[in-house]
Amino acid sequence: MMVPSLTSAVYFFVFLGLCTWWSCCQAFDPLIFSCLCVLMAIFSAGHLIGLYLYQLQFFQEVVPPEDFYARLFGVTSLTQTNCSSTWMIIKNQKLYWYHHANPILLLVMYYTLATLIRLWLQEPIVRIAWSITYHSWLTFVLLIWSCTLWMIRDRRKYAMISSPFMVFYGNLLLILQYIWSIQLNNDELPEVSGFLERKEPGELASKILFTITFWLLLRQHLTEQKALRLKEEEEKEEEEEGEEEDEQDIMKVLGNLVMAMLIKYWIYVCGGMFFFVSFEGTIVMYKIIYMVLFLFLCDFQVHYEWWRKILKYFWMSVVVYTMLVLIFIYTYQFESFPGLWKNMTGLDERKLEDLGLKQFSVGDLFTRIFIPTSFLLVCILHLHYFHDQRPLCAVGLSTPACLRRWLARCSSGRPRLAAVQGQQLPSSPHSGRGRGRGQCWRWLPPSPRGDLRNKWHLVIDRLTVLFLKFLEYFHKMQVFVWWLLELHIIKIVSSYIIWVTVKEVSLFNFVFLIAWALALPYAQFRPLASSICTVWTCVIIVCKMLYQLTSIDPKTFSSNCTLPGENETKVDLEELKTSVLYSGPVDPAEWVGLRKSYPLLVYLRNNLLMLAILAFEVTIYRHQEYYRCRNNLTTPVTKTIFHDITRAHLDDGLVNCVKYFINYFFYKFGLETCFLLSVNVIGQRMDFYAMIHAFWLIAVLYRRRRKAIAEIWPKYCCFLACIITFQYFLCIGIPPAPCKDYPWRSGNANFNSNIIKWLYFPDFIVRPNPVFLVYDFMLLLCASLQRQTFEDENKAAVRIMAGDNVEICMNLDAASFSQHNPVPDFIHCRSYLDMYKVIIFSYLFWFVLTIIFITGTTRISIFCMGYLVACFYFLLFGGDLLLKPIRSILRYWDWLIAYNVFVITMKNILSIGACGYIESLIENSCWVIQAFSLACTVKGYHIPTGNLDCKLPSGEAGIIWDSICFAFLLLQRRVFMSYYFLHVVADIKASQILASRSGNYYLFETDSEEEEEEEKKEEEEPRKKSAFQCNKRHLCSLILCCFCSPLDNIIKRIFNILKFTWVLFLATLDSFTAWLNSISREHIDISTVLRIERCMLTREIKKQRYMFVNQIPKLVQENHLPHSFLKTDAIKSLARITACSCCFVHTEAFTSLTEAVCSHMSLEFLTLRCCRISYLWYSAPHRMFRDDELEESEKFYVGQPRVLLLIYALYNTLVARSEMVCYFVIILNHMISASMITLVLPILIFLWAMLSVPRPSKRFWMTAIVYTEVAIVIKYFFQFGFFPWNKHVDYTKDKPYHPPNIIGIEKKEGYVHYDLVQLLALFFHRSILKCHGLWDEDEKGDSSGNKEDTDDELSLTGGRRDSSASLKSVNLAASVESIHVHFPEQQTISLKILIIPHSAFAFFSKSCVIKSHCGLCCFRTLQVYVPIRQFFYNLIHPDYSAVTDVYVLMFLADTVDFIIIVFGFWAFGKHSAAADITSSLSEDQVPEAFLVMVLIQFGTMVVDRALYLKKTVMGKVIFQVILVFGIHFWMFFILPGVTERKFSQNTVAQLWYFVKCVYFGLSAYQIRCGYPTRVLGNFLTKSYNYVNLFLFQGFRLVPFLTELRAVMDWVWTDTTLSLSSWICVEDIYAHIFILKCWRESEKRYPQPRGQKKKKVVKYGMGGMIIVLLICIVWFPLLFMSLIKSVAGITNKPLDVSITITLGGYQPIFTMSAQQNQLKSLDPNEFNEFMRSYRGNTAALQFLEGYAREDITRADLEGNSNSLWTISPPSRQKMIDGLRDLNAEFSLVISWTIQRYKNMKYLVFHFFPRILEEVYPYYIKAPSDSLAKPIKQLLRGMSPDHGKHVSLVKNTSEEWWVLDQLGKRHKTSNESLELFIFSDKVSPPSLGFLAGYGIMGLYASVVLVIGKFVREFFSGISHSIMFEELPNVDRILKLCTDIFLVRETGELELEEDLYAKLIFLYRSPETMIKWTREKTN
Repeated sequence: MMVPSLTSAVYFFVFLGLCTWWSCCQAFDPLIFSCLCVLMAIFSAGHLIGLYLYQLQFFQEVVPPEDFYARLFGVTSLTQTNCSSTWMIIKNQKLYWYHHANPILLLVMYYTLATLIRLWLQEPIVRIAWSITYHSWLTFVLLIWSCTLWMIRDRRKYAMISSPFMVFYGNLLLILQYIWSIQLNNDELPEVSGFLERKEPGELASKILFTITFWLLLRQHLTEQKALRLKEEEEKEEEEEGEEEDEQDIMKVLGNLVMAMLIKYWIYVCGGMFFFVSFEGTIVMYKIIYMVLFLFLCDFQVHYEWWRKILKYFWMSVVVYTMLVLIFIYTYQFESFPGLWKNMTGLDERKLEDLGLKQFSVGDLFTRIFIPTSFLLVCILHLHYFHDQRPLCAVGLSTPACLRRWLARCSSGRPRLAAVQGQQLPSSPHSGRGRGRGQCWRWLPPSPRGDLRNKWHLVIDRLTVLFLKFLEYFHKMQVFVWWLLELHIIKIVSSYIIWVTVKEVSLFNFVFLIAWALALPYAQFRPLASSICTVWTCVIIVCKMLYQLTSIDPKTFSSNCTLPGENETKVDLEELKTSVLYSGPVDPAEWVGLRKSYPLLVYLRNNLLMLAILAFEVTIYRHQEYYRCRNNLTTPVTKTIFHDITRAHLDDGLVNCVKYFINYFFYKFGLETCFLLSVNVIGQRMDFYAMIHAFWLIAVLYRRRRKAIAEIWPKYCCFLACIITFQYFLCIGIPPAPCKDYPWRSGNANFNSNIIKWLYFPDFIVRPNPVFLVYDFMLLLCASLQRQTFEDENKAAVRIMAGDNVEICMNLDAASFSQHNPVPDFIHCRSYLDMYKVIIFSYLFWFVLTIIFITGTTRISIFCMGYLVACFYFLLFGGDLLLKPIRSILRYWDWLIAYNVFVITMKNILSIGACGYIESLIENSCWVIQAFSLACTVKGYHIPTGNLDCKLPSGEAGIIWDSICFAFLLLQRRVFMSYYFLHVVADIKASQILASRSGNYYLFETDSEEEEEEEKKEEEEPRKKSAFQCNKRHLCSLILCCFCSPLDNIIKRIFNILKFTWVLFLATLDSFTAWLNSISREHIDISTVLRIERCMLTREIKKQRYMFVNQIPKLVQENHLPHSFLKTDAIKSLARITACSCCFVHTEAFTSLTEAVCSHMSLEFLTLRCCRISYLWYSAPHRMFRDDELEESEKFYVGQPRVLLLIYALYNTLVARSEMVCYFVIILNHMISASMITLVLPILIFLWAMLSVPRPSKRFWMTAIVYTEVAIVIKYFFQFGFFPWNKHVDYTKDKPYHPPNIIGIEKKEGYVHYDLVQLLALFFHRSILKCHGLWDEDEKGDSSGNKEDTDDELSLTGGRRDSSASLKSVNLAASVESIHVHFPEQQTISLKILIIPHSAFAFFSKSCVIKSHCGLCCFRTLQVYVPIRQFFYNLIHPDYSAVTDVYVLMFLADTVDFIIIVFGFWAFGKHSAAADITSSLSEDQVPEAFLVMVLIQFGTMVVDRALYLKKTVMGKVIFQVILVFGIHFWMFFILPGVTERKFSQNTVAQLWYFVKCVYFGLSAYQIRCGYPTRVLGNFLTKSYNYVNLFLFQGFRLVPFLTELRAVMDWVWTDTTLSLSSWICVEDIYAHIFILKCWRESEKRYPQPRGQKKKKVVKYGMGGMIIVLLICIVWFPLLFMSLIKSVAGITNKPLDVSITITLGGYQPIFTMSAQQNQLKSLDPNEFNEFMRSYRGNTAALQFLEGYAREDITRADLEGNSNSLWTISPPSRQKMIDGLRDLNAEFSLVISWTIQRYKNMKYLVFHFFPRILEEVYPYYIKAPSDSLAKPIKQLLRGMSPDHGKHVSLVKNTSEEWWVLDQLGKRHKTSNESLELFIFSDKVSPPSLGFLAGYGIMGLYASVVLVIGKFVREFFSGISHSIMFEELPNVDRILKLCTDIFLVRETGELELEEDLYAKLIFLYRSPETMIKWTREKTN
């Protein structure tokens, strides 16, 4: 076969004979077969010998290789020989690979077929492959026969019958091919065209492979015939038969599964093959016909029944058509057929190619034939096997029944599996021999292999259960996915079709848009629209494919339009060239939707996907219909995801709520969604049609009521459908082929491109943007769904499931308690759902107001000013508005919505100016642009940007924030219309009723002695353990586990460490939460009490049953409540903060009484008349008032996670300190803004709010609120760009004295962010005050003025009010803990003196009003003056005083400010930003700013101390006023001018001001509470411990601080002592305090007698002293050595200069290196440098002290930079000196290295040596003034580093040139190289210490410290009697007595006690008596 010949024919015919004999099922006789093998071996041996001999030259000369006999017998010359080179083997280059492979294959003669494939193979396939591969008429027979067999249904039978003929025909073909493959010429063996042609031997091998299949088929046929004649075997044993049946059942089940899958999905394989056949390769006509057939297959959704009836004939037609295609293509490959086709059809070759008739090569022909053949096979399989099995729609979702039964049988009756399958298995395991094969399971009998079988069955059971569970979940998932697709497929289909039509605008796609624009709002037309789109898509696909034929050339019918003249149009020429008409040839088919495109599949992708989605839509509907019909299910009433969720589940947990809104979100909020989409259309388009949408939105919203909107909604849907259709028609426009432009482009029209784009006119230059239609479609889709929702609302079934959408009655009074509410109460938060409800229904209103504020301030426009007005109105009166009827609330809110829509509409209308006429507006009316924020927000418009005088407010235009505001307004309107909102209003009303009791506090009538006893008991009670204490044992165990675990268990240790860290973090979190709760404990108690009161009040009012609280004591006795219940912490806290005037408690015993009372009394009357004490449910709720909601709420809050508890604690702290939060926000706003507008409120805080007693009044808070709102409006007004100072903002924004910057009206980003936070904080605090009844306190106090006058009159006769009552009425929540309580001790006469001037002044003021000529002016002046005077008068002369002492905190604040000034003084100067205090002081210069700030700060500290000592409140008030005004004037007006930068840019100044504000707050608190009556010693001496001891001693170590304090105390304290005596007492007191601390420490840590000191004490204290002394002794050495090596910085040279002089003559060479010539070494150069000194120990030791950055290479130019100017005599003398070899001649080389701080080093070296050793290659530049050569590196340097010196002369000028040899950095020019090693220098911050040097530090530091240490260790013996005092209590008490009598004014007693103290120290005997230890 390799080389066909007569010798090889032996092998070939033997092979054919054996194969044919085997295929006939004939056996081989062993003897004959062995003989045949021997004969073949002998023949093959002879054959090999003959081939080998023929390679010799002799035989090749006898029979040449080209001879006829050589070719006939197949002998080839593999090698050739050459007589001249007999040793060389020459390869024959004319041979092919099979000539060389032939001898190798002769060696492999014996082979065996390993296995025979008994499976039936598809023999026709093989015939087709043979016929395609080898094209001839002989093989055409195979093609025809295979097609014939395929058309027969039982083709296997006929294939078996025809197998002998196929074997015979195949063998005949092989023999003929073998004969014609012999290498004979055409005259020797002629060819027959089309039948017998010469081929290569390789084709013969492939044909043999094809013939093998024929042999196998014949053998299979004969084997089956033989098997039919054999008898059946006997039946096997029952167990084996059962096992065999098991295997058969398994295979049957699997076969059924595979068959079911093929039946279900084989049609998709056919469709895929259709698709593949149609688009493979070039598009021709027969492929288009395939696509037509495929489109028919996809058109089943048009009419399914009719389509199903003709489907079988369709497949038969496909088969017939495919066979015709195969035949035509195959026969066209013969040479005579192309001409025949041309003559018959009259078509040329190009058109025949379009039909698909073309001659191909063998490879291409195989592709062209094989693909249709494969498709034919797929279609025939479907037609014969899968078409009639099951209808297309009968798609099952469940597992086949046989699979379930087989799984049940495999389980062998186990009940668990039976329960899973829901089947009842037989009770007795009887064998079923008589059962038929159709049964899929049966019981197995017992077996000896029971154990193994039982284990196997257990595994099978588990796997079966898991598999069935998987099938169950998979089935549920399938059902869910199908249902989800059924719900949303219409949205998917319509959205995709509209998207395709928008992306490809054409006349073809207009049909799609019309169909769906009408089908969406009218649901009855949707099936028709799907059918139309399906048919039309098929038409488009066919048309597009036909247009791709090569015979269709667009150039033949395209038109070229000419440009119009200048008078015919006003359009610019360049713009005109971009028109579709003039940019190129106009193809009329593109307007229709046809164009040439490659690849075609990409071009048709959208249409094919559209067709697939449409088919998928119908499949989904039919699938669901069939599924429900098969399972007896009905279509769900509501199209929801979760069918078991109804309206009743909405309030049943957060998960069910989420499920409900997943089901019915659009049902509830679909209308609002449509409104938002309408606004989205307006915002995205901003053109003419957006304006129409805006008008329709106004028309719909005008209806207000949902029922009225539903009536007009169909018209709105019709409008949307019509307008989107009309707009798409505009996008298509007129055909461009006639070359006619639109009339608005003519010369008479006054339209530009921007106007055309805004009007959405069709145009060839600026085509309408079709993407806008996507937004219109989204609106149309949602509107259509909302129309369906309106219809569903009228269905009873839907209303039962989803609830009704009926709006709440507008006549309801939301604040009344009598309204029936069908929804549960959520105010008390019993679940997370209730928390979300509270957030939405209670706080959304305020969040919406914040959104309104942001909307108004983000966009600078006249329209947005209305948002601010509305926001301020609702913020001020929103709380009262919520209590009005629903109709009133909606009236105000609808007006706000109307204004919002009006703004959106007006912005859209004005967009014609912003987008269309923007150029003229910029030129003529820039103020209009700025006033209305006109800027085009839509892309695509031409906007000029070159005008700098009129900048477009692009960042302030658009309606994004208006849309957001609109969304939240609609959401809040739904909140108002909800029944849930009634609970919120009821809660607000209850809070208002409780708050109406005002702030007049009533104390509990209990005995003070009992309270003291209870307080003592509370003190004796053990303190609660903290979180750390509770977790102490756990933490200790974890620490032991972490650090004591064995080293080998690393993972366990890491885990324990992580666990310890986690526990520590949780403990820290718990402790922090507990600390926050302790801070806000008072607020938590009050909130709890008020919450209970609101709950009780709401319950009782709703039931109309009330009981006066004066009956509660009787109730207490009846219920046996303890008397201590009336004194709980909650009730006491309530008494301190709020006035609880009434509470309603319900009991059945008083029902009749309360009903009688309620019938005659109103709610307000009951509130006023009820008792002033409320006994609340707090500590014993089950006894007094039990409420399930409160109990559940309490349980819910207790079980919260730690993070939520922390959030709650933070919120409670924020609420409890809301007043301080307001102060902080106001101050922060002023720090950021730093303007006159924000300056007012901080001053009012420090001079009004913080000085008010007991708290700031309502007037202050209203002033702050109104002022903030006015400031916002002012800032907003001046943000408009038409103001002249806003045109150059970038230039003036950093100028501190620019007037807008000073006032605070400059234009900037985020100008009101902090104002918004400030406003929210103020309103938040107002809400808290209102909740506690503290908001209207001032008005009620004024209304009860007569009563106060009566009280004053009573106080004149009966004394002042009870001091205890006065004290407890102070707002302790707004102050820190008071230390002393001072009650004025004046008698009645003094009170009269205080009150009479006030009355006289009032009388005088009234007389002034009456008698003055300018009465009005005086009256207004007095209206301002009198309250201010009265305010400060009451402040200085309070009725009571809860005095405290915060001087220490004020002093600390001043100290912090002092430190800020010292370390940040550069922020208070003009040009001192880069300086520091040390450098300034080192230069003996004191900056003026530093000096002024230090002196002012120090002076204020001194004055504050003086006022503190004098205890003058009036002086403190005056000082506070002066300081507040002075500091603010300095910081915000003077300092910015000094520093020339704004205060907001000065961080240090901001920090200083913030600390000063803390000081102001403390100072105001001190004024409000009053100074303490006694100032007893230092604040550090209040307790006796180590902390106070060391702090006190540190205080005394500060230079001059102790002395200054003592002198100031003596100056401003009334005393009889002299200054020396005063200092003596202070010194004695300090000494005694220190001794007292030591004695207390000895008592706490006693040392037993006779016991040595512990090593911890000795090594701890003594070792520390030793180390300290050693460090002091060696400090200078360590400091000077480490300051450069550790903290030193590299000081690189700035300039390197070299000068060379011969003798004393003129220098011959001068050169310097600077900047770029001074280079650092890179890492490679540095490493190379270090390696060069590897063997030099001295050099390496020197280099250890330098890093890479310390080395600098200086590259000096070789030519001198100065000419050599020398006189001729000196020149001659120098020459003579150089020639005298016996005399020494000096060469002077000097260098100068200049570094930072102008450090120069100049050294002269004299070397009477040769030049080679004189150049200093390496120089060390130390920190001193001497630069030296480095001898360690110069030692051993080779002479190669010498210098070549020459003199260059140019005419009359001459200069010296030096060139260094052996440079490290090689250069081609003459140059010198120098390495400088720079020592590190000390940093500038430590320069003041390093400048002293080692000896200076020893002299100035060590010796001074040593002197102090020596004084401490010497002279101890002289002070033993005063130091070793055992008990100093009596002396300490004597000192405090001196302080006490001094404060009380007993100055004589002060003298006596001082004399006693002096005598005590003068008398040692008395001192010993006084300092003895106390004994029992």
